[in-house]
Amino acid sequence: MASRSRRRRRTMPTAHRYERTDRVAQLVRGIVASEMERLDEWFEGIVIAGVDVDRELSVAVVHYDVRDDDAADRAAAAFDEHHHRLQRALGASTSLRRTPTLRFRRDRGAVAAERIDDLLAGLGADRDPAAAGADATGDSPRHLAELVDGPQPDETDRH
Repeated sequence: MASRSRRRRRTMPTAHRYERTDRVAQLVRGIVASEMERLDEWFEGIVIAGVDVDRELSVAVVHYDVRDDDAADRAAAAFDEHHHRLQRALGASTSLRRTPTLRFRRDRGAVAAERIDDLLAGLGADRDPAAAGADATGDSPRHLAELVDGPQPDETDRH
């Protein structure tokens, strides 16, 4: 009885260090952005903030950003108007067995970040950090000590 030599199947090292969904999201972003450039008058002032693709690669949510609410209404109308053209461009430009269905949502992250910046700027205007002996972060040493150790007695309270 002769022994059979078994060949070990060699696993190929992956050339990509990130998930397939991330690669498909990057591909969708590039294709949609280039198609938007072709339709420039419709998509002027719209920036693609990112693309999320589900694990089954069946839905791709394109997050876009605009600067004001009037532009947001125009952007939503443009995506509604050209949805099929963008979907067709995605199908024609990929070699995926099934292309994900495109959905478009306004990314409110930039709006929220601006709101936080405005609130922080308003807080900074209410107090003068230099007058309270504050460091570069705007926090006084006494304030930092209170956060860590609790309320500290005033210098004048010591007997």
